[in-house]
Amino acid sequence: MSTEPIVLVIELDLTPRQAWAAFAEDFARWWPVRTHSLSRDAATRCELEPRDGGLVTELAPDGTTHRWGEILAVEPGQRIRFSWHPGREPDSAQWVDVRFVAQGDGCRATLTHGGWEALGEIAPILRAEYVPGWQQVFAGVFAAFASRRH
Repeated sequence: MSTEPIVLVIELDLTPRQAWAAFAEDFARWWPVRTHSLSRDAATRCELEPRDGGLVTELAPDGTTHRWGEILAVEPGQRIRFSWHPGREPDSAQWVDVRFVAQGDGCRATLTHGGWEALGEIAPILRAEYVPGWQQVFAGVFAAFASRRH
């Protein structure tokens, strides 16, 4: 099984700045908490703080905060990169890099999820599970949210 990075590309009818803002600044508005959170509860809130050193967190209805990752790089309107370890310890973190590039009247958004080696022997299994997950979350939920934002 492969542990190469997962790469997904979508095209949006937004400028790179608008698409970046929809992804990073509106993360809590579009992230599908019922299907992609530790608590799987509609009252959950997943947040991304789009600044250097900001956190990616899940705020559960019982008040528990789960740390999913940390912002590693921010280039407003162009790119955001963060560590990723929902439900696991930080030493097992992979990385997610999302870039936004102008294309015609819109932009191309590319999500790359790599760093699988941090997971050791379970990396290929988890990677295989993340492929359809990112397709649903990024190419499905986020793309639909971004298109409504336009």
